[in-house]
Amino acid sequence: MKKVRIKKWVKSTLAVMLAVFLILTSVMYSFGAQMFTDVTDKHWSKQYVENMASKKIITGYADATFKPDKSVTRIESIVLITRLFDPKEVQSTYDANKSKYEKALKDYGILTYADWAKEEIVFALEKKILNNEKLLSQFVKNGTPQTALRWEIAVYIARGLDLENQLNKVVVLGFKDANEIPSEAKPYIDILIKKGIINGAGDWKGNFNPKNSVTRAEMSKMLSVGYDLKYKGVNTNTVPDTNTGTDNNQFLTSIEGKVDDVLEYDGNITVTIKDSRDKKLVFSNKKSDISIKIGTQDAKLEDLKEGRSVKLTVSGTKLYAVKLSDEEEEKEGYFYNASFDANGNHTVKFKIGDKYEEYKVGSTTKIKIDGEESSIYKVEKEDKVTLKIRNGIVEEINATSKDFKVRGIIQEVSSSKIEIKTDDKYEKTYKFDIDKDAKVRRNNDKAKISDLRVGDKVDLEVEYDKVKDIDADTVKTKVKGTLKEIKMAQIPEITILDDDSKTKTYKLAPGFEVEIGNSSAGLYDLRINHKIEITLESGDITKIEADNNVSMSTYTGRIKDIDTGDNEIELENNADGRTIYIRYSTSTIKFIDIDGDDLKESNFDDDDIISVVGEDKMGSVEAKIITRIENH
Repeated sequence: MKKVRIKKWVKSTLAVMLAVFLILTSVMYSFGAQMFTDVTDKHWSKQYVENMASKKIITGYADATFKPDKSVTRIESIVLITRLFDPKEVQSTYDANKSKYEKALKDYGILTYADWAKEEIVFALEKKILNNEKLLSQFVKNGTPQTALRWEIAVYIARGLDLENQLNKVVVLGFKDANEIPSEAKPYIDILIKKGIINGAGDWKGNFNPKNSVTRAEMSKMLSVGYDLKYKGVNTNTVPDTNTGTDNNQFLTSIEGKVDDVLEYDGNITVTIKDSRDKKLVFSNKKSDISIKIGTQDAKLEDLKEGRSVKLTVSGTKLYAVKLSDEEEEKEGYFYNASFDANGNHTVKFKIGDKYEEYKVGSTTKIKIDGEESSIYKVEKEDKVTLKIRNGIVEEINATSKDFKVRGIIQEVSSSKIEIKTDDKYEKTYKFDIDKDAKVRRNNDKAKISDLRVGDKVDLEVEYDKVKDIDADTVKTKVKGTLKEIKMAQIPEITILDDDSKTKTYKLAPGFEVEIGNSSAGLYDLRINHKIEITLESGDITKIEADNNVSMSTYTGRIKDIDTGDNEIELENNADGRTIYIRYSTSTIKFIDIDGDDLKESNFDDDDIISVVGEDKMGSVEAKIITRIENH
């Protein structure tokens, strides 16, 4: 076989080309080549990510991504913090102590689901970054590594950087949600703020969010600042927690104020704000490099109105992000119309004052009509509305119908207000003001509001929550029961015990009738415990019908006084201690002892214990039988 010979000039040319390629590659990298495809030059964490990646403290993925927004697990956080130490120290500590923690690693699933991290976990336990083996029970659940919380990572980092001897006993954190931070974590968070590892201002709302997760980008920043502190003694005291791009040579910081002026020119935006001391500060950048948001929603440049509170993320004089404070408004007006596009998005027009305004209405907008949950399709033109608007989007619409009709039973009524309950299965209660010029009819006759009665059935016509028309009818009902009390007053009342064993009191209507045994009678002819049937018209009694049979009552007690001349006994009732007046007729009364033997009136004395069977009358009992139980 012939050997292929490569000429010397070809070899020389290839060598030169390879050298040039290597030089160019080196030059490209030295002039800012990108380590990870998803951490661009504009990404706020680029300098931290690449710093930690170059020191092999944090690594990327096989597809050349870093996944900066992925949450860090408790296991990963311990591994990353441990990488701030000499690998030889970590390994030797593990070798010397692995048997000490082997049972805990096995019991809590570390050896099964995170064997790759056992060296770092043993190191963290031995160095008191993790101060209790039982913490491992929270690392893996049902085979799934658990996400670390912000306050937990703050504690781990502070211990990993050996800052515990610098903790303050009394700590006051300025976060709005400081009360949600576990008390034991507050000193650790405080020291990390002082060392510039954590932003002391919090997020754009001023919160620390202790129970939120920490992203890989955020972890890179904390590790990078911690690394400089540990090995270079650098205390940055920066405030970089944000998610926008920045110059690699400066840290980001947050500045709050009110918009004073906004200028857009030649693709650039310049924003002037006034800070808390009324000092004007000016920041600018390319429009494409500035993020403008309200909460988590994108906002427009037009939303930067003069006087609006904002929080700016800046680096030097460069502006990278604007977060507008929530703007809440409440407006009153009238519904005009609603339109929607093919995607189901609604635009609603309202008349506010003498102008027409349009707002977006989303699926989360709460809509009520006359106090009931409803939809935008049921709001009518000229219905009165109260709007709650947040950042230009309607959150709530409370509508009052221009024309509203309802039927029910009057529960309460006065010269200016009426309350009714619908007589359907829903039994809804409505309360309305009565217009001073409202038309009133009762039983098809013209009437006044004072003619209305509780219990009347009414049809109301309402306009904007004011009753304009009332059409009432009396409602007749019958109730049976036992008469228990007659109360004489300007408007007499009676109390009955109805068939459901409930005590109820009713007023007597003017001109009421009384019948006893189908014969006309008067109110004073009624007796307590009479069985009666009453006829009610709109809640007032118009007729009382009683039978001739009167139930007898029994009272037992001590004789306080006996007057044989007037045939009257004062009895102290055992049941309630009341004094009951017993009257009797010597011609009809029967006196007996406990054995049933006949006695005479003269056989009874004060303090005797007696039992009386009789008929209740107005204020007294007419006795039929008096039995002496005990003689004193």
